[in-house]
Amino acid sequence: MAIGPLVASAAGQNLLSDPGFEGDASAPQGGWTLFDESRLSTRLARSGSRSMFNWGFSRTVPYPPYFIGTVSGAFQEQPATPGSKWQLTGYGFAPNALTGGPAFGIVQISFFDADGEDLGTIETAGGSSPAKISNEINSGTPAGEWVFLDTGIATAPAGTAAVQAFTLYVDYSGSNVSQGVHFDDLTLLELDTQ
Repeated sequence: MAIGPLVASAAGQNLLSDPGFEGDASAPQGGWTLFDESRLSTRLARSGSRSMFNWGFSRTVPYPPYFIGTVSGAFQEQPATPGSKWQLTGYGFAPNALTGGPAFGIVQISFFDADGEDLGTIETAGGSSPAKISNEINSGTPAGEWVFLDTGIATAPAGTAAVQAFTLYVDYSGSNVSQGVHFDDLTLLELDTQ
């Protein structure tokens, strides 16, 4: 059976509402749901005047596990069907070099069923996860420049009813430093084979 190249549906239409974080729409209005230490920022932007800033403070403590980490981010949900193919891209920017590891910024695609159950994010399903993460902004990434982030193509597993597109900052470094990553100009595409 011959399969044609993957192409974006609807002529490459970005399915995200407010992909550049310029609006104030919350999740019920089709915008972004923010969690933990995340906020819209006017400090810098790749385009427009705002970006999403996910940040945190990982600290060392004198008892096991000897550090306290943080995960902050934002997500947006779109309807999806089993077997559909998805790709999330965007840009990340660390104002200062991230200290320690693991401390990193990524974009991620995760799938959920009709009951809102996670069908396997990176954290819950390990290496066999249908979720996809992008390349990282981490302590080895030069500070002060926008880095292209790309999840590659993720295929929705059986039972999928929704896909969530995430910006994430993860810090379990115990560095005792407040740090984070700005995100801007995201694109979520549903891909077809034709």
